[in-house]
Amino acid sequence: MNMTKLKINRLKIEINTDAGIFGAQHKFSKGLNIVRGDNTTGKSSLFQSIIYALGFEELLGGKFEKTLQSVLKDKVEYPRNEQYFNIIQSYIYLVIENQHGQIITIRRGVKTPNRKSQLVDVFFGDYITNLKDITDERQMWVHDKGGASDNDFGFHKFLCEFLEIDLPKVITYKGDYTQIYLQQLASSFIIEQKKGWSDYFITAPIYSIRDLNQRIVEYLLNLDVFENNEKREEINIRRNLLQTKWEKVFNEMDYLADRSSSELTGISSEPEIINDLNSIKLLYKKENSNIRIEEYLQELRDELVTFDNTINTVGQNSSKYEKELEEKQNLLNKIVVNYELLLPEITSEIEKLKQYQNQSKNISEDLRKNKGVQKLNKLGAEQDIKSIQNICPTCTQEVKDLLPSDINHTPMRLDDNIKYLESQMAMIEVYISGQKKLITDKRAKSELYQQASTKLRKEIRNLKTELVEDSRVPSVVEIEEKFSLNQRINFYSKTIEKFESLKNDLIPLIEEHIEIQSAVSKLPKLNLSEKDANKIIDLENNFVSYLQKFGYTSKSFNSIKISRDNYFPIVDELYSIKFDSSASDFIRSIWAFTISLMKTSVNYNGNHPQFLMFDEPKQQDASLESFKSFLKELSEFKEQQMIVFASFENSDETFNESTEKIEFSLNRINETLIKPIK
Repeated sequence: MNMTKLKINRLKIEINTDAGIFGAQHKFSKGLNIVRGDNTTGKSSLFQSIIYALGFEELLGGKFEKTLQSVLKDKVEYPRNEQYFNIIQSYIYLVIENQHGQIITIRRGVKTPNRKSQLVDVFFGDYITNLKDITDERQMWVHDKGGASDNDFGFHKFLCEFLEIDLPKVITYKGDYTQIYLQQLASSFIIEQKKGWSDYFITAPIYSIRDLNQRIVEYLLNLDVFENNEKREEINIRRNLLQTKWEKVFNEMDYLADRSSSELTGISSEPEIINDLNSIKLLYKKENSNIRIEEYLQELRDELVTFDNTINTVGQNSSKYEKELEEKQNLLNKIVVNYELLLPEITSEIEKLKQYQNQSKNISEDLRKNKGVQKLNKLGAEQDIKSIQNICPTCTQEVKDLLPSDINHTPMRLDDNIKYLESQMAMIEVYISGQKKLITDKRAKSELYQQASTKLRKEIRNLKTELVEDSRVPSVVEIEEKFSLNQRINFYSKTIEKFESLKNDLIPLIEEHIEIQSAVSKLPKLNLSEKDANKIIDLENNFVSYLQKFGYTSKSFNSIKISRDNYFPIVDELYSIKFDSSASDFIRSIWAFTISLMKTSVNYNGNHPQFLMFDEPKQQDASLESFKSFLKELSEFKEQQMIVFASFENSDETFNESTEKIEFSLNRINETLIKPIK
């Protein structure tokens, strides 16, 4: 059976003054409770005392005792306008009950010389009426680090557990996870007088939580989208972490490719499914073709085999080296010519890229202007577009028609012009991308020419030096060639070994990528599940129904919806209802939305505490008939608890008319709330 998770049983205010003990005590029941008192009798002090005892005083605009009326912390006035007594010490006691019938008493000091107002005493039982039955007591703190999270001493942590409120984790503006705070949730079911009637949940402290009000509604209605959004955020975190790990492996592979004069193929910088790791290759760049680095290593090893254990003398290699010298000189000349021919080509390609980029910039600017005019037209503006009037927008001279007079044509429409510019932009982007690749490839080729020419020049110098040496001495060139060959074999062997190790590092990353893709596929394609959609429809129907009962007239009821994006009331499927409602009608909409949230939560077994408390809800001259209807609808919730603080215009007649045939419990404040306790 649905029943209130939070029920207030009793409140006691105890104040020690220099003239004795003052205070007040009030009892509350299930269903509708009305706290009636004329203006300035102390209704606000009673309302604030309940909020303060629960640690919700941020709804009043601050923290600690500074948010409370002076009668609770400075001076007691009694009789009114006659005598003032200094307050020495003051406490608030609040007895609350959860849905299982368990009772605790919260005691919090307002003015306490030897303790701070952050300290909260919790007594297990009714401390006010059954002190002898108290089974245990604990001291905790509120509004300090750990107040919402410390399992032993955090008061709001304890209160959530006692009320069985499992607050969800949500995303902050920084992208971190944090928990919704109980005092933020309270803004949806406690509305105070000064600020609370200006907007929905307006008193909720934000604490850098992204879309806080939306998250509160999702939690109260227990929407699947809340869980799905949490899953999406978890997936995004996993995806970002995977991207970081993948990039690390990719960058290391790319570094190996750069060091080994190779090209990395078969893998991108983004995570992907790779079924065959052998498709990831390092291709060694040769002048006319690329070969796998493993094949190049084998070539080096085969070349080493041609060397025997003996080193030839200069004389034995002279004819061979003379021929090599001539071949290398010819090859060098060819490479130098190719390099010198390639440089102006690169310069030309860079200039062509700049032209494409300038075209892209100009098209982008034209597109921006055309879209600006399109937006103005949609908003109803009348644009004096000179080009359409056959006038140059730059020099304002008439534009001569360059087409033959016998050809009929009409200027391109604005929408068509935008589509044309967008297609031009897409084409230019393709050109730019291709041009950048062409430049990159030619620069890579020029680097190969430079490396080859540097190597050849060194080899030519060594051969020339060798040919003038004594013919009987060992060949230095042959020694260096063999040494260099061994070094390259060792380098490429280690490169291949490291590359294979990196490929193995990809295996768990690919598996993680597959798991993430699977998790994404299991999420609902639409923002709202079918069950969520039904809840929002129920919320919408309840809201519109209450508006009708409360006498709302600013907009037609057919135009009023609950937004599927943020779950708050809108009109004409676009604007917040606040901007299209009179002041009194917007008060009615707050009544309707606040009650509807609880009713839908009750209907679908949601997370609402099934407790509502309103301070002076009859705002902005809302009619007496509307107010009576508001009280009547609240009284229909027999298993929940509603508390309404109202002055009823300081009139018995207004009170009697407003509450006629309505079932409620009355708390009457006569003269003043705080009185001497005998």
